[in-house]
This record gives sequence, C-alpha cells and structure tokens, in this order.
Amino acid sequence: METSTQNVRSGGVMEGEAPACVSKVLDEDNLLREIIVRVGFPTSLVRAAGVCTRWLSHASDRALLRRFRELHPPRLLGFYLANRERPGGARFFPALPLPPDLAAVVRRASFSLDTARRSAGFSPDTHSDGRTDVVGCWNGSVLTSSQGQNYAHGRSEIIFEVHSPLCSGSEKEGDGFSYFFVTVECTRYHEDSQVHVYMLQNGDDAWRLHLTLASDLLLYPRKSPKGVLVDNRIYLPTDNEIVVLDLVSSSLSTIQLPQGVGFSPIGTTMLSRADDSSGVYLIHIKDLQLSIWLHNGDNWLLVDTICLCEISDNLFDDEPTDEILINHVGDYNEFVFLEMGRCALYLDVKRRTLRKVYEMTTEEQQLGDIYPLMMSWLPSFPALMDSPARNAT
Repeated sequence: METSTQNVRSGGVMEGEAPACVSKVLDEDNLLREIIVRVGFPTSLVRAAGVCTRWLSHASDRALLRRFRELHPPRLLGFYLANRERPGGARFFPALPLPPDLAAVVRRASFSLDTARRSAGFSPDTHSDGRTDVVGCWNGSVLTSSQGQNYAHGRSEIIFEVHSPLCSGSEKEGDGFSYFFVTVECTRYHEDSQVHVYMLQNGDDAWRLHLTLASDLLLYPRKSPKGVLVDNRIYLPTDNEIVVLDLVSSSLSTIQLPQGVGFSPIGTTMLSRADDSSGVYLIHIKDLQLSIWLHNGDNWLLVDTICLCEISDNLFDDEPTDEILINHVGDYNEFVFLEMGRCALYLDVKRRTLRKVYEMTTEEQQLGDIYPLMMSWLPSFPALMDSPARNAT
C-alpha cells in the first residue's frame, strides 16, 4: 500500500498540487486582488501578505488599501469608561461579541493605563498620585494625562502620554493624517481675541504651538460637546453656531446650526467626522428620536432619523422615564454611545441595533465619559528578507 503523500489524492487532485481552476484564479493578478481586498479584517490582510512576495506586493499596494478601508472601515474593539470617582481610573470594556480575528487582537493587547510606575516624566520635585485620565482615542492609540504637584515651586505639572494597547512598538502614523491630537485655546486681551492651536504629533513628548491666530471673532468653545478635527479643519461648537478653524489658511468661518437644533442642554447634540474632508456630521437626540445631519458645502442635509423604540429589542419595557443623552459619537457616523439613567447603550447606526453595554454599580454616582478604541490602520506588513530596511540593520 502506497503511503507517500505524493500519491495521496483528494477529490482527484494530488496533494500538494493546486487544482487547475484555483491556479487559474490565483495566477491572475486582477482576480487575486479582488480576493485579497475582501478578506474582511486588517489581521487577515497581513496574513495574506505573508504568503509570498507577490501577495505582499498586492496587499500593501496603496490603491488596494484605499479600497480595503472603504469596504471594511476600522472596527470598534471596545471602549474606555473614564470616571474620576472610580478607583483605578479608566477601565476598558471589549465590544462583545467580537469576530474571532478581532477577539484575538483584544486578547493579546494590554489596555492598562496605569502610570504609577512612570512618574519619571515629571520633574524631580514633583509628586504624582499615579492616576491616569484619558484625553482621547485615535487609530488604536490612547492619549492620557497625569497630574503631579511640585511642592518646591508651588505649582502643578501635567504630562501627556500616548499609549499603544495593540502593540508594544512605536507609533505608526495613519494614512492621510498629519495631525495626531490637536487642542485649541482661546484668550482675550483687552479688545483683541487670539486663538492658539497646539499639536501633538507622532513621537512628540510635549505639545507644540502650531499657530496663533488673531481674530475679531470672540470665540468661546464649549467643553461639551468637544470639537472635531476633519482633515485640516477644526469644527468648534459654540453656544449658537459652529466655528470652523482652517489650519491651512489660518482662517475662521462660522456655520449656523440646523433649525431647531442647539448644543444645549448638554448631551443632546454632538459632532462627528464625515468620511471625507469636506463635511461634518451633527447628531441630535430629542425624546426617543435620533436625527443625523450632514454639513457638506453650504447646507445641512438630514441623512437619517432613528426611532429608538423601534430598534430597542425590548430594551424599553415601558416608556423610559430617564432622559436619554449622547455620551460619544463614533467617526463617520457609524455608532453612538448613549446614556440612560445608570446605563450605557451602544447604537449601531448601520445595523440598526441598540443594546446595553454597561450598568453603573451602586457605589457610582455618575457614568463618566466613554472613549471608543478602534482597530488601528494602516496594518504593519512583514518585511522582506532582502529589503533595504532589513539589510540596513
């Protein structure tokens, strides 16, 4: 009896040999690219790139990566829940259930933001309590701040750190983004108003002053909701309108809100990045009706309305007595985190699903801020053995 694997057949094909139909597909570059672009997750894309140099060439091609992102936008891995009254600071909660590929990413990640052992960032005379506060999440990275008290000089010090829960290496700059985190400060001296823009880019350990803009517009940005950065424009909510700061032209302009929509009371209206550089979303909730507006050009367009009662899947047994507010809105209008009483709810806008993702403990008095963590983009592809970067090391 033959036991050689060369003589073992499966479906009439010798083991180790690809069927002619498979070879015909995989040897055709256009068909192969159509297969690779549909693998679904960045992790699968990296595995496909590891098959051979030809597959790597296709998977890492810029045009294919743009198509891949359009077909498969970065997925939500989970969220940090930050509450100053909670011991230990922010906690991470996975977005369950996760597909196996993303579940494996979460299992390997390290989501702790504890800086108690990293107080070396402060000056020698500064005492840190080790508490870490989340400032924001972007592209798989988390920006945190820690505060310490310098008793010798009688002042407080704040240090910012960028954490990469999904990897232990250095930061990777995302495709198409030149800014990492941006903050805006407005001051007024006598009759003059100034806007200061500070930037934290990949590799920076301190904020850099990007520009100072003198303006006759007296600008009072709101702390809630926060402004959003869309390409080279910052959209800043004020009491009755949105101020747009263009970082390229160093100019200010204003956008009037849709009729009947305002930023008060807090938690009823938030902004979100659009999926291109030309607009911004505005999400507004009133009673159980969620309205989504898109500003593109000079006008507001109502693009979607969602009645929460119709998609709650028995989440509301009775008419809810607690006010439903917006806690956080995801980029590109994909999801919304809501808070209702002592619960946090997750609304998937595209799939039209609403579910409870957190309920406060009896000791907690407030829910806190939610910071979603998305799968990072671009993927890190394997280096070729004979690549210049490898030979240089």
